[in-house]
Amino acid sequence: MSRNRIELVGVAVSPPEVRTTPAGTPVLRVEVNCGEGRDVLKLGVVMAGADAREVGARIAAGATLRVIGTLRAVRGGRRSLAESGIEVLASAVSEIAADAVS
Repeated sequence: MSRNRIELVGVAVSPPEVRTTPAGTPVLRVEVNCGEGRDVLKLGVVMAGADAREVGARIAAGATLRVIGTLRAVRGGRRSLAESGIEVLASAVSEIAADAVS
């Protein structure tokens, strides 16, 4: 069992971007604001695999998202949305009703 697991709820800052790797794997990237006021944290969320394209087509800017995944450091020249130097490698991304956030 991995000890590096995160579940977060945040708001999509902009529409997600879905690209395809040279090997043909879809990759979803979306920037998510978590928290409120002075405690807001902007994280890049990356999801790869068959579900990435479908998830990306359903998400719009301003959508409230639940993300489950692991944290990883962004190093070197890798392209990232993360301002913090940390991004979420997501295993699941789903849109939820804003009023469902507890």
